[in-house]
Amino acid sequence: MNKVFNLTNKYIILATPLILFSLISSIYLTFSAAGKIINLIIAIVLFTLMLGAFIAGWGNMIKQAVQDSYDTDSNALIKEFTPGVGEYFLPALGSILVMAVVSIIILAVSYFAGMKGIGDPGISSDAFSKAMESADALKLFLTSLTAEQLAKLNLWNLLLLGTIGLTYFLLILYLPAIFFKNKNPFVAFFISLKDLFSKNFGKTLLVYAAVISVNFVLSIAAAIFAGNLIFHFLVTLINFYYIVFAGMGIFYYYHKTFVETHLGKNIDETV
Repeated sequence: MNKVFNLTNKYIILATPLILFSLISSIYLTFSAAGKIINLIIAIVLFTLMLGAFIAGWGNMIKQAVQDSYDTDSNALIKEFTPGVGEYFLPALGSILVMAVVSIIILAVSYFAGMKGIGDPGISSDAFSKAMESADALKLFLTSLTAEQLAKLNLWNLLLLGTIGLTYFLLILYLPAIFFKNKNPFVAFFISLKDLFSKNFGKTLLVYAAVISVNFVLSIAAAIFAGNLIFHFLVTLINFYYIVFAGMGIFYYYHKTFVETHLGKNIDETV
């Protein structure tokens, strides 16, 4: 833990591309994903390309930071972004496809399991979307539901949270596997699953639980201070720092647990 904190503070330059990507992508999606369906499709395609470039460059920066390659000028790590895009752009695009497919499959299985085990709460999508427009609309919507509908809605919420949690857990080692072991996104996915369900399963689960728990606390803090400009800004800064820390922590854990201990012995290793 101390090592990860030290690396995060040393290579805090990692926050720069993260903040820039977050800002640029938010502005881009706000102004481009409107109007005709063709505009939405183009916006999604271009955003996917932007996301692929970011994952490639930022992931390469984290990889170099984990290996602690810059002893004198840590800010020089920013130079690794462009080479990372050149080397990992296609693998990053492939990883986006794999993660999307895995998420859709898990979501579909979860949906059919929910319909079978929980049942349809009898709420139309229009009514639900209108309820999300404001706090008053949501309160009115909830009071209009029967006890049975509320119970089913709560169970669906729990199922959705479980589905998201399972998806994140299955993918937690995926990107590190691409950057440390195999650039083929499809091969790397199965390597990450093999590493996930290895003898270090319990250890990986604890790492995942720690990452998710802190993220949950920060999400609550962001919601609480949404109306306070100063505190909301501070929470946003903390959140950016935590994303860098979590990315560094997952890559560092993967490198220490699944790469360094298998150098010269693991056929998956390409570092």
